[in-house]
Amino acid sequence: MTNERISVLVVDDEPDMLWALGHILSRSGYGVVTASNASRALDCLKEQDFALAFIDVKLSDMDGLQLATTIREMNLSVGIIMISGYYYANDAEIEQEFAQRPYIGFIAKPFNLADIRNIVHKALTNREDLSMTPLQKG
Repeated sequence: MTNERISVLVVDDEPDMLWALGHILSRSGYGVVTASNASRALDCLKEQDFALAFIDVKLSDMDGLQLATTIREMNLSVGIIMISGYYYANDAEIEQEFAQRPYIGFIAKPFNLADIRNIVHKALTNREDLSMTPLQKG
């Protein structure tokens, strides 16, 4: 079964992270578009529909959390997965913050292949509920 019709946006200002996530997702059969900043990500969202968006929390031109909120306002059906090397999923403050926002998951850097595959599977499985569920841990 192919995932080519499922498009994923990856937003990170680190070229190595863009390559790594893009490589993992494209090798899994997803259509991947990468953006190195929030401005480019917003342009991509105007041009194409995405099932999922991986967004780095710290971007050079906009806070990743603000970008995620803007994306959700533009399109409620995009599943947003936050990624960061500065926050950790088991941090109580971060969990509380993420629980109040419309994200479906969080991946801490460094991540591994299984982390990405698991959260993508969970996100796509629960895609119908994205506009109602503030956070589902990956």
